[in-house]
Amino acid sequence: MNKLKLASISLLLAGATAMPAMAQRVGGEAAREGNRESTEGKGAWREGGRGERGDDRADRGDRGGRGQPGDVGGGRQEWRAEARDERRDDRNDFRNERRDDRNDFRNERRDDRQDRREWVAERRDDRRDDRREWRDDRRDYRNDWRDDRRDHARYVRHNDRRWNGYNWYPQYRYRAPVRYVYPSGYRPYRWSVGHRLPSSYYHRNYYVDYRAYRLPPPPYGYHWVRVDRDVVLVSIASGLIRDILYGLYY
Repeated sequence: MNKLKLASISLLLAGATAMPAMAQRVGGEAAREGNRESTEGKGAWREGGRGERGDDRADRGDRGGRGQPGDVGGGRQEWRAEARDERRDDRNDFRNERRDDRNDFRNERRDDRQDRREWVAERRDDRRDDRREWRDDRRDYRNDWRDDRRDHARYVRHNDRRWNGYNWYPQYRYRAPVRYVYPSGYRPYRWSVGHRLPSSYYHRNYYVDYRAYRLPPPPYGYHWVRVDRDVVLVSIASGLIRDILYGLYY
């Protein structure tokens, strides 16, 4: 009886010891099987992704119209060629615009230089004319001065009881034969010896007969002319006033 119990207890102990080992062995086999399935799933997923990407590239090639379906390299080369042509066209347009701008700038500078040359030529002509006129004026002035000096030696006016210096005494005044009219554009002005009388003042209509008023005889090239109430001895060539008597007329 005791031996039977001991044998039963031994069997129970042996079964309890074998159970964990068997469970561990079964679990290891199940884990290895799961790992194998996971690895196979990942490989299939990768193969599927590669196939989809290839299909996408082929579709992009078909949509772009470059190369054959799925010919991604050919489409990229054509795209690069088109981009290169566009950049070349842009550079050509930019160069043409710069060339046009330079041409316009050169034309404007050429026009400016031409205008400046014309301005310099006109200024040179004006200065030449001014110098020529200035020389003529100096020459005329010297000639007039020499004539005046020569005539001054010939002209002599002594004091008379009818005037004192340049003023005619009131009691010896003469009645004006006609009403005096100033030349066009001139107004009353008190002239003096040494002034230059405008040519409109010594027109022939303003001449005075010096004999009728017993005035000093004028030298050659001079005339007595009437200026309102006065008489003036003036050079016909230059208009220089040599003598004057104020208040001869009333």
